[in-house]
Amino acid sequence: MLTPLYKKKKIMVILLLMLLLVIFMSLTERERDRLTILESVILSAVSPFQNAVFTVSARVRDYTELMTGYYLLAQENTELKKSVSSYQGMANQLEELRQENKRLRQMLDFKERSSYTLIPAKVVARDPSEWFNIMVINKGYKDGVSKDMAIITGEGLVGNVYAVSPYASKVLLLTDSRRAISGVVQNSREMGIIGFVEGSVELPGYCRMINISREANIQKGDVIVSSGLGGVFPPGFVIGCVIEVGQDEYGLLKSALIEPAVSFNRLEEVFVVKSTGYDFREEEYMNDEFTDNENLQDN
Repeated sequence: MLTPLYKKKKIMVILLLMLLLVIFMSLTERERDRLTILESVILSAVSPFQNAVFTVSARVRDYTELMTGYYLLAQENTELKKSVSSYQGMANQLEELRQENKRLRQMLDFKERSSYTLIPAKVVARDPSEWFNIMVINKGYKDGVSKDMAIITGEGLVGNVYAVSPYASKVLLLTDSRRAISGVVQNSREMGIIGFVEGSVELPGYCRMINISREANIQKGDVIVSSGLGGVFPPGFVIGCVIEVGQDEYGLLKSALIEPAVSFNRLEEVFVVKSTGYDFREEEYMNDEFTDNENLQDN
């Protein structure tokens, strides 16, 4: 009986002889016009295996090319994303510079047209817990700023200075419910359409005009401006627009809800209206109220 090892050796010898025969026939093939019978038989027997090997190798090659292409495409996609992100960042910076340039041009134009002496300033801090009440600007008494000076923008009234240090000042905003200023309906200088404008408690960011005579003809859409009474705010600065008219709780007087002309959420640059004739004494402003800055955040 033949052992398995002997069978394997026999098969190997036969395959080796067939390989040598194929090589010999390949070398002599060009010298003959036709294949021999043995060559034809061998070719027919080997062709299916050659076809299978060719098919497998072709698929392996296609898969390799596909994976290589996928890797290169993914790499290119990553690079493109980085480029897009970089360009987007540059575009955002350019847009921010464009907006700042626009605001500065508007401020310069407003300053040139104004009859008041104006000190330009930047908002440098806001108190998150009193966003519509207090802010800090980067100008102080060394820059000519003093207490009670009005703060404005090209759109209208912002508030007034209530505490000053050498190089910064605290500003009480128009929308603070703890303060009131005298307002009047623009283009209607009747004394009956004067009232006090204070920050709305119910609607932060809005104002309410109170103590308006019941006979006053105040309507939705009317523009409210500062009256100049009280001496703190110059007359004629826009406060805002009436969006609702009602009565007080007793029905004796009218009240009006006002949307401020200034967007207090986007304040960045302002003007200090420089007062004249104020007896400035530096020690008046070095108070504890200004130094309490724990909740202030830089812009």
